[in-house]
Amino acid sequence: MVRDNQGQIHSLTRYQAMWNKPRPESATTDQQMASKLSSEVDKENFYHQVASAAESGWDFSSRWMRNPPDMTTLATTSIIPVDLNTFIYKMERDIEFFAELTGEHIISKEFSDTAKARQIAIDSILWNSEMEQWLDYWLPADVQCQGVYQWNSKSQNRNIFASNFVPIWLNAYHHSGSVKYVNEAKSKGVMRSLKASGLLHMSGIAASLLNTGQQWDFPNGWAPLQHLIVEGLVNCGSAEAREFAEDIASRWVRTNYTAYKASGVMYEKYDVEVCGRSGGSGEYKHQTGFGWSNGVVLSFLEEFGWPRDKEIVCS
Repeated sequence: MVRDNQGQIHSLTRYQAMWNKPRPESATTDQQMASKLSSEVDKENFYHQVASAAESGWDFSSRWMRNPPDMTTLATTSIIPVDLNTFIYKMERDIEFFAELTGEHIISKEFSDTAKARQIAIDSILWNSEMEQWLDYWLPADVQCQGVYQWNSKSQNRNIFASNFVPIWLNAYHHSGSVKYVNEAKSKGVMRSLKASGLLHMSGIAASLLNTGQQWDFPNGWAPLQHLIVEGLVNCGSAEAREFAEDIASRWVRTNYTAYKASGVMYEKYDVEVCGRSGGSGEYKHQTGFGWSNGVVLSFLEEFGWPRDKEIVCS
């Protein structure tokens, strides 16, 4: 719960894994990192923060660290994430829609009200009009407090991550006749901010600007992040936004195609600085397959096509 400067109290969501031990799948790694900490309380808190970061899917990133790249400074549960609240808003709207469809009008109204309140909260607490981005919000160190926190502009994390632009994705899912989540003027500002952010490179959008050796940081790009942002831009409604979306998609398809032609496989992530290079870093060697990479390429080709005279190999 966060009170804004007008006195209104907003409810938002954070990651909070119910776990304070080494992860079973990475116990040795977690214990080695925790060995740098002196007390059992600090170690249990570290395990809690690690598990919560893993719950986010961004395991791991400077986004969750007080002092990157030091993993022992993970503070995931102290952060109100932009993307998490975006996804939950979408889920609330989905429940509203399907409840109405099945005649559960009371449930539909309940989730409609909840979604509207979350939209106001996202724009009141996370939106930064100067940067024209939504920013993760850092709570004070004592995150066990069950009271209401007072909003402070200095608590917005002004570091740039791809997740800062995820709410524009909601434009793709407004219901027929309803107002888009991000209006045209705001969409233009977000697009302008993304172009100037430093995230966009030869082969797509980087997860962050900081190279920490963690996989959800620079120079790695991830298929879901490209897709969320591109889909949002496509549905802004302007020719300029669609052109920008197609440019991002083309960069991403090209690096996927080039890597596939060279290796015969699709990767889970790619290096956005070098066309055709798989991503690296993190706790394990790069994975091949790969469901979301395959799906996003197919989605981009379905949306934009690929003209025969358009170069598909790296220049």
